[in-house]
Amino acid sequence: MQKTNNIKMICLAGVMAALYVCLDFLAVSVSAPFGNDLKISISGLPVIIVAVFCGPWWGAATGFIGAFIGQLITYGISATTVLWVLPAVVRGITIGYLFRAFKKSTKPGILTIETCISSLIVTILNTGAMLIEQKLYGYYSSYLAIFFAIPSRLIAGILTAIVFSLMLPTIINTLDKHLKI
Repeated sequence: MQKTNNIKMICLAGVMAALYVCLDFLAVSVSAPFGNDLKISISGLPVIIVAVFCGPWWGAATGFIGAFIGQLITYGISATTVLWVLPAVVRGITIGYLFRAFKKSTKPGILTIETCISSLIVTILNTGAMLIEQKLYGYYSSYLAIFFAIPSRLIAGILTAIVFSLMLPTIINTLDKHLKI
């Protein structure tokens, strides 16, 4: 039985990592204040699903593989690749442990808290990656522009987290019936 569960978890993680890459390419860029673009994406959803079903380290592995492949396809390898992959990894760990801490509750309010916490952490990590890229490569207009964009980035992260939390109960219940992990 354990071997069957491991195979199911590997398959789920692989499919969700591939879905992460696809959803990341479907992200929408919106102009934010001070000339920075704000990326709105639901690519974190597959990482959350794996973290909920298989645990934090499976979620982290899914986030790593999905984000790394997305980075390779889009930008190749650079000095900051790990910094852009790290938020997806941390999302998997955060959601996995929070889901366990809240006794695997699928109540929308609790899922909102969990996804909002992970979104705040991801936003902070992505902003840190932007700051480091600014220092290394000068990609962004200025440090000040990055800091002024933080409120809009946080709002976008929270709104995305709320959308996730509204979708998750249905996804979790449906997958739970069919996966039996």
